[in-house]
Amino acid sequence: MESLAPQPFDIFEVFSRYSDIMSNSQPSGGKTRLAAFSKSLESRGQSGSTIFDEIGKLMSSLDLSGNSHQFNLIYDFVFFICRGDGQKNLTVNRAIAGWRLVLSGRFRLLCQWCNFVEMHQRNSISEDTWQQLLAFSQCVNEDLEGYDPNGAWPILIDNFVQHMYRINKSSGQHGSTEDFTSADADRQSGISESFSRNNPNF
Repeated sequence: MESLAPQPFDIFEVFSRYSDIMSNSQPSGGKTRLAAFSKSLESRGQSGSTIFDEIGKLMSSLDLSGNSHQFNLIYDFVFFICRGDGQKNLTVNRAIAGWRLVLSGRFRLLCQWCNFVEMHQRNSISEDTWQQLLAFSQCVNEDLEGYDPNGAWPILIDNFVQHMYRINKSSGQHGSTEDFTSADADRQSGISESFSRNNPNF
């Protein structure tokens, strides 16, 4: 008799299947296939912080240095695989953990962004905000040059930029965030750790 036991979770197999769906589907059909695929993964029981260990293994096996398409694919995959069962959005804690993993070395304001989200965002992170942050990280410099206040950015990104402007103004800077990346980042890191201890739900 054929066993009905759920298949074990294999991040490499899951990513391969995800890549196939994204590469061979029209947008509307792709969403339907992804929804069905996501549903099929619920029985595999991969949850909690261990998913980030698995993603780390996957990323270390891929050449992401000069392949923007591959990186964009893995970035979207992180959002897809880190959602809770049946959820459309990411919890704040999971989004931050995902950003710290996948954008490390690629987003000069990553530390400030994650600290800001951790302290100010109480709602979950939508797919649109997740995707728009990648675009923001690629077109806005460390001194925020390239940011268009009239652009169609999510409100969370607009609020972050205004927060950084206030930080720069209060420290006497004019468009630079270099000083903030040291002392202020360390200060906010301590606040973030306290926040995490008081918010055990991941």
